[in-house]
Amino acid sequence: MNNTRSKSKNIILMIGDGLRHQYFFKQLNSRHHIAAVFILSSNYPKPTAKTKEENDAWNWFFNRRNEFEKDTLTPTLELKPQNKPDIINLEGSKLNSPETLSLVKKYSPGFIAVFGIGILKEEILSYCPDSIYNLHVGLPEFYRGSSCNFWPIYNRDLKNLGAIVHKVEKGIDTGEIAEKKVITLKLDDNEQSIMWETLIVGTQLMNETLQKWERDALHLKVQNQIGKQYKMKEFNPAAILNVKLMVESGELRSELESTIGKKP
Repeated sequence: MNNTRSKSKNIILMIGDGLRHQYFFKQLNSRHHIAAVFILSSNYPKPTAKTKEENDAWNWFFNRRNEFEKDTLTPTLELKPQNKPDIINLEGSKLNSPETLSLVKKYSPGFIAVFGIGILKEEILSYCPDSIYNLHVGLPEFYRGSSCNFWPIYNRDLKNLGAIVHKVEKGIDTGEIAEKKVITLKLDDNEQSIMWETLIVGTQLMNETLQKWERDALHLKVQNQIGKQYKMKEFNPAAILNVKLMVESGELRSELESTIGKKP
């Protein structure tokens, strides 16, 4: 990375187009001057359900998520911004296109914060090799890849729910860690509030990372353990049905009681 760009204090965000991504944007922009926000449209595929029960579970999960986000996230979006960033809307398929790279270069960013956009490829990584940081709503020593705040619930592994901010490199969630934190569970949590808490914590971690970067006080730690990678196709109606049954049977409540009781 050349000296001009490395000294740049310009911050850009590259995010998805959901409410949770708007939360991430608004929270950061209330604390930092953001030059531009790249919003990548998503077309999340709905896998084919094998049974009516699986199909109902899929709809149950996303209806609950939509209602939870509308009730919980919407009131948090009315924050006073530090500035009015440029907004660039892009098709998700254009993430790694020459056009996107040209737009990124226009802002000569010193820091790129990403959340929910997919995999960045060589063209952008080589342009900003030390400047791109990802919010990963999971603990990558156990969970890498997609939906990593869902799989600990599915696996009855609630102690390993959290978030990190890491430098982006060619590997999937394998870059050096800037910040990391495990979430605090509550007895009245459900699958949605647990997943939401990873976003709250993760956004706080990105803010802390930015603050340290602005002070030239950012220190990174190498990941010593690389966990299992979960792919998007694995997040399917059968997996969601499993969690739905956990919630409805009271098993999730029991897992919460057990996990919270084991904490010192």
